[in-house]
Amino acid sequence: MLPTGLPASWQATVLDTLVSPPPPVQPAGSAKATSPATAQQAPTPVPAQPPASVATGPDQSAPSTSRILIPLPPDMGIAGFQSGNSFVIVVDNAEPMDVSALRGDGIFSTLTVTTLPDATLIQVRLPDNRQFYLSQQAEGWVLGDQLPPGNDYGDRRVINPRPTSDGLLYPMRHPGRVLSIKDPASGVPLLVGTSATDDGGILSPRKGDGYDVWPTTEGVIIAVKSPDIGMRATSEGALLNRSGKPISDSGAAVYASDVDLKWLGLRNLTDQALEKRFHNAIIAAADSEPAQRFARRLEAAQAAFSLGSFVEARGILTVALEDDPEEISRPDVKFLLAASELLSGNTEGASLLKGPWPDSQQRATQVWRGLYFISTGGHDAEAAHLLARDFTRLKNYPLPVSETILPGVAEEIGRYGSEEDLIALNEMPPGSPYQLATAFRELRMGKRDQAHAAFHKLATDKNPLVAEKALEQVTSLDLADGSISSAAAANALDSIIPDARLAGREATVRLLQADAYLGTGQWSDALAAIDRAQTAYPPALGSVVMPLLFQTLAKIASAGAKETDKDNLLHDAAMLRSHVPQLPPGTQKAEILLAYGKMLLSLGLPDEAAQAFSDAIPMLDSAPLRALAGEGLASADIERQLPQEATEALERTDDPGLSDDIKGDRRRIQARIALTSGNQAATLSLLKGDTNVASLDMSARIYEGNGQWGAATNEVRKMVVAEIPQQGDLTKAQQNLALRLASDATQAEDLSTLDWIASRIGNRQMDDSGPVFNLLTKRDGAPLKVTSNAEPQ
Repeated sequence: MLPTGLPASWQATVLDTLVSPPPPVQPAGSAKATSPATAQQAPTPVPAQPPASVATGPDQSAPSTSRILIPLPPDMGIAGFQSGNSFVIVVDNAEPMDVSALRGDGIFSTLTVTTLPDATLIQVRLPDNRQFYLSQQAEGWVLGDQLPPGNDYGDRRVINPRPTSDGLLYPMRHPGRVLSIKDPASGVPLLVGTSATDDGGILSPRKGDGYDVWPTTEGVIIAVKSPDIGMRATSEGALLNRSGKPISDSGAAVYASDVDLKWLGLRNLTDQALEKRFHNAIIAAADSEPAQRFARRLEAAQAAFSLGSFVEARGILTVALEDDPEEISRPDVKFLLAASELLSGNTEGASLLKGPWPDSQQRATQVWRGLYFISTGGHDAEAAHLLARDFTRLKNYPLPVSETILPGVAEEIGRYGSEEDLIALNEMPPGSPYQLATAFRELRMGKRDQAHAAFHKLATDKNPLVAEKALEQVTSLDLADGSISSAAAANALDSIIPDARLAGREATVRLLQADAYLGTGQWSDALAAIDRAQTAYPPALGSVVMPLLFQTLAKIASAGAKETDKDNLLHDAAMLRSHVPQLPPGTQKAEILLAYGKMLLSLGLPDEAAQAFSDAIPMLDSAPLRALAGEGLASADIERQLPQEATEALERTDDPGLSDDIKGDRRRIQARIALTSGNQAATLSLLKGDTNVASLDMSARIYEGNGQWGAATNEVRKMVVAEIPQQGDLTKAQQNLALRLASDATQAEDLSTLDWIASRIGNRQMDDSGPVFNLLTKRDGAPLKVTSNAEPQ
């Protein structure tokens, strides 16, 4: 219920002040902003009653006021608009207001309050062409001549009228009362639809049959020309009608911005009327004089655009600009050309939609920025928000235009919209594209079962574009829920590739397929799917492809670093070689380069390995990882017979906080460097006490080379203990190690070690090395029982 009046203590409050003087008043005779109804006459306030309270003259000692608070109960509605050279706020209740708090030399020193029988009028004289802003807060409404704090004022709602069976509805979330007053400046009868919630008002003026719609900061203002025009409050907003019946739209009243009406030339006409308009415009353009040629061609391009002939609109405008290139500087021409390019499928040519545009049209152009973001990708949440703000406006576009853009808009909002944005989809046209958007909305709201059922039903829809997207979602949901395996998902996605290509979604499906292949461990297939996705539609994939590409290459690198089969290793290294350059610099790339470098070393390519390690080191900020890269680079330099460079690589990547294991690895590399330099003593000194198999092997080889068989036997025996288990089949490497120990022990005449290794091997089968091992380890002329593939026992 609305309150019966304002509180007796209602008082305007100064919110903040400006220390600097206000902008200078324009000199007499300069242009002032006026309402559409008073553009041709000198504005003179005509209040219905004497002011109930008028602010006193300015206090020259006080600073200027920039904002005031008008306290109102939450159920009280207002409308704000410009009337002549004044800004007027209509409050849908009556009670005198105390304005004694307003003092100073600022713009609000001219504020007056007029009490009417059912309303209150607040007026502030505008000394120049500055703009007033209204914003709502818990205590009431704030009026100021500067933007409210925060960055979201330009993103506020606007009132987008829509035709209904009862008339023309101006929707509001919390409508107030509808009042009838006279315009204070001109005396024109006005119908005022107030709003108790900040709904943003009407962007641009409109002319209807028997009425005009004025631009407002809040609420709806209708200038009545015909006595049968009426407006009443409903639960959904202010409803405009003619004698209680639906009002006929002339094709110019339902749009809420000059961008739609004047720049794009949209008209809400029947298909036949749109075709007739285009036909007449083409004839007029052909018969036009040179002075009128561009204007007539522009009208023809606009008529083609409203008809849905976007390619033809672009062609007409392109030819017109070839003859009159200077016209491209006009905002309306640039915007129509960019919109035509966008709906013709040329995203690059539509880049002008990003702006900048005149300040007065910034809010009106947001919806087309959203449409542009859909085509480019990468700004999905922002696009959904911009489009949700004006979804009703898009529904009122001519049918050929709305049928082209609205399904994609609804899907974008359903896929990526916030909880508030999703409200825009409460009322949508019938048809499977909008059912698809509803299913996405259900999924977005966490209703997975309802969404899955809807997608499953739409997967067999007659519209192949809808069916493809629905089947894609069914597969993804089933995979996420564990209802199908990754392999089954990959096969299912592969089957819809032709339809996905038709829908322009091949890239998306390929990426989903790559993700499924990752789940099955098919790294090569995953990488191939990513490559095909980038080929299908590269511009919109940056934010999606890179994480998936990193994940896939990391898997390939990890597997390749452990690979022993040379052919597989070569294949993995080739895949990394062709894709690593695409990766942006960073730790993830460096870690892949580390594994890639190890693979190259295993393939005997030290030069390429050194380059990989060198590229990785600057991108690593972790001391252990830098140490590993340094070790890899040092190993590559050793292979390249560059001991000095190997030493520098270790020094450059050293850190006192490294773990003992890493320090041990680096010490062994230092031993290899010393050995490469011919300093065996330094090598043995560095390896002393190190039980690592690689260290033992290095020491043993030095002793073997010097004929120190006893020392060599001790080192190799330690290796056997670590490498050869007492039971189980023997690998080729284990057999060779056993033969090596038998050979060294024979040279050292170490019979106990020969007995020990013979006992450890026992009767386990050996291949060609069996006879030699058997010969070395026999005692008293009787060979030990050692089986051999080459010579059976």
